[in-house]
Amino acid sequence: MWFKNVRIYTLDSTFKFSLDELDKLLAPQRFVPCSGQDLVRFGWISPLGTDDDTLCHKIGDDYFFRCKTEKRMLPASVVNEELKEKVEEIELKQARQLKKKEKQDLKEQVITELLPRAFRLHKETWLWISAKYGYVVVNTSSDKQAEDLISLLRKSLGELHAKPFTFKKTINGCLTEWVANGDGPVGIAIGDEVELKSVDGAGGTIKAKKQDLNTDEIRNHLEAGKVVTSLALIINEDISLVVDENFALKRIKLSDTVMDDYATVNDDPVAKLDADLALISGEFTKLIPTLIDSFGGEDLDA
Repeated sequence: MWFKNVRIYTLDSTFKFSLDELDKLLAPQRFVPCSGQDLVRFGWISPLGTDDDTLCHKIGDDYFFRCKTEKRMLPASVVNEELKEKVEEIELKQARQLKKKEKQDLKEQVITELLPRAFRLHKETWLWISAKYGYVVVNTSSDKQAEDLISLLRKSLGELHAKPFTFKKTINGCLTEWVANGDGPVGIAIGDEVELKSVDGAGGTIKAKKQDLNTDEIRNHLEAGKVVTSLALIINEDISLVVDENFALKRIKLSDTVMDDYATVNDDPVAKLDADLALISGEFTKLIPTLIDSFGGEDLDA
């Protein structure tokens, strides 16, 4: 298990709870499957597995949470086909065309009838809080999913002073400078993927993958006024990732050397999970400060 795509927040206050406190606070938002007319439900499940009642797993100053989401998938094509049949049947029987409001009411009826047979899609999302460093890391590439999970945790705890990072320098300004110079700051190497956009939006977007970025073609785009909005990086030769102008980290991958160092053959699932979570904590508490420093440090006045 690894955090491959993440959204990162910073805490404004100390996070310190006992496991007993957290279990009591999170219990009211424990996951319950969809029922009745629910289209989506989400809530906390045990990080240790379905047979465990604990809703938070703590390792030192690190807290790990796991959220499960269930969505009922009802394709629009299925609804529309069923609706079409009902509309045709009623119009033929009553020898008249149904009004718009009648069709809308009928559509809602169709959805109600189809929901119990809808396909259920499940997704699990991890959240990690480093009480020592004040980081909140959500394992998702989606802004909305990250905000939903932060909101759920805030609702469970009563308050959670977490906010996105802001930096003294702009991220796209830094990324653009690095590509223009052909190198990043100490410990950060440029990868082989970039996205460039026109500042005014008139010049479109350029994407390059698996390509040497130290070329005249890329420099010409920069000279034409485009800025880098997404860039592949290699951090301290240990982690490769893509960072965008909103500080979303995507496709995070550890080097073979790091993976070999952390290799474990333990058959105990809890011990294996602890090893994975320790790996996440160890590598991200090195990665995040490096990125923060590279963007000029955190802007505490923002």
